Amino acid sequence: MPAPRIFISSTCYDLRHIRENLKFFIRSLGFEPILSEDGAIFYDPQLHVQEACLTEVPSCQILVLIIGGKYGSLYRGSESSVTNQEYKSAVKARIPIFALVERSVLDDYRVYKANSGNRDVDPQAIRYPAADSTKIFDFIDEVQSEVVNNALVPFSDFEELQSYLKQQWAAMLYRFLTTEGEARRTADILEALGKANERIEFLTRRIVESVGDDLTKATVKLYDILLQFGVTHDFQMWRIPISPQKFLVNKTIDEFCSGQIEVDETLEGLTLTGGGPPYKMSKDQYKRDAEEYKTLRNELVSVLRHDKIPLSRYLSSTEGPPTV
Repeated sequence: MPAPRIFISSTCYDLRHIRENLKFFIRSLGFEPILSEDGAIFYDPQLHVQEACLTEVPSCQILVLIIGGKYGSLYRGSESSVTNQEYKSAVKARIPIFALVERSVLDDYRVYKANSGNRDVDPQAIRYPAADSTKIFDFIDEVQSEVVNNALVPFSDFEELQSYLKQQWAAMLYRFLTTEGEARRTADILEALGKANERIEFLTRRIVESVGDDLTKATVKLYDILLQFGVTHDFQMWRIPISPQKFLVNKTIDEFCSGQIEVDETLEGLTLTGGGPPYKMSKDQYKRDAEEYKTLRNELVSVLRHDKIPLSRYLSSTEGPPTV
């Protein structure tokens, strides 16, 4: 029977006892702990050992991040640590992250932040009893600066760490059990995305096979860009018609949707619903889609500029792209 894979990310030497206890705790729950020192990571002979660790992170369902007093080895070719890169990989893969920090390190962090604006004190010159580098404090800032999934909990010993994870994972299971319809909604979303991709790919092939004037070639590029953005797939799921022209005409997501979406303050995280219109999404999802919309539209405009096609000419073309 498949079990959730939980990646343990931290420096190894100074936190080896915490890591070892955490491994047995995770196994006692029937989950699979993934630790670099246990051989649970596939070390591809064609990859550097550090890259192998990062490759493993997206295949896990949970990442437990433990920040201690050692910054750790630098990831090759960068000034950030291996642990920091593992964390970034988890953020990029959008897997749940449970981040903990040693209480003594957090105390040092507060001293560092309290003196960061003091011109009479050089924060870099202060020696911190529990932290060997101020880069650890920058890492803490990075974790807490995320819009979502940014909780950072202090702990003094393994018992506190274990108690916190028990509570969080129990709450996660409870939420799953009380939202049994989520699996069906997810299946509907995936089906809608699949159909949307098929339709867009079909239209793109038809356009390529047609007369290859500059407007047609530009349209192919524009549709390729549309496929790369999650906000496009959200519109497709809601059956909101899309086309490059519509994105170019409307400068914001609100103009594009014209009252068909609304923010639901009761929804948490990156959440959207399928019933509507109006279609509802969480505040975090709206913020993300709104930013993606701006980026997407800017890329569409850049393509036209690169191909030296005036925006007014493209929008007024009589044989513009169909709406899907």
